[in-house]
Amino acid sequence: MEDNITIKEPVDRKKKLNILAIADDSAYGRAAVCHGAMLAAVFSGSLTIVSKFGFTYEDKSPGTESESWILYAQKVVDHDIETIVLPHYFFPETLYQYADETNTIMYVIGVDKSKSEGFFSLNKALRFIKGSRLPVMTVGKELPDKEIYKHVLLPLDIERQAKEKALWAGYFSRFYESTIHILHNDYKDKGLRRQVNDNIAFVEKLYQNLEVKCELNSVSVNQDIDRYSIEYAPTVGASLTVIMMTRYVTLGDLLTGKREKKIIGNPQSLPVLCINQRDDLYVLCT
Repeated sequence: MEDNITIKEPVDRKKKLNILAIADDSAYGRAAVCHGAMLAAVFSGSLTIVSKFGFTYEDKSPGTESESWILYAQKVVDHDIETIVLPHYFFPETLYQYADETNTIMYVIGVDKSKSEGFFSLNKALRFIKGSRLPVMTVGKELPDKEIYKHVLLPLDIERQAKEKALWAGYFSRFYESTIHILHNDYKDKGLRRQVNDNIAFVEKLYQNLEVKCELNSVSVNQDIDRYSIEYAPTVGASLTVIMMTRYVTLGDLLTGKREKKIIGNPQSLPVLCINQRDDLYVLCT
């Protein structure tokens, strides 16, 4: 099977949008590659696979020379995508630099919350995401089907980072004609309701200007709306939710653990697009 694989170097990687998947020889690593292939198809881009990654020389993924699942990953999409496998080890700083130089728009990592198979535990995933100016999609070990990303959840709260989340969720509609489901809490407190309504009005106006297909969904829950979006996703058939990462560690994080851990490590293994709160956050120029 491996003898039939052809790995192509994209002709012009500086112009074509690129998806970068970090793989290891586990079900989580293979899922990351398959999701990366689907995303490359969604954004009409190329796929780069990093098969050897570590945070330090002592903390490296086992790596793999197997390329048979790369061919399988290309079969999950309806057409060929340009793919390159990078054979040498990368560390976060060198990978961030490589991404900047190759028009990479997103990383994909498979997160093993049980720490039994994959390289990326929840702690390692958060460590990698925290240093990235690009969005990072976290996935479990379930492989994507060909209709994935057709419905995307955009949970909105009272915070003012709605623009970045809305832009990235909206790209799935603009490139892939996905439906973006805006999810918000119907607060009883008038002040909180006014704040979330301001964010909703902003996003709806943005989406109207960009011709993004969206639907508004209101719920009354007593919990973080990002976290609740995981539970709500099956209601609208969503296979992806978009969240903003916490910029600073709070007292609640110290007492109960970071909120992102509960979202990324969700029991449903729902993919999560994680976006950092950064002044140099990457956005697409489209």
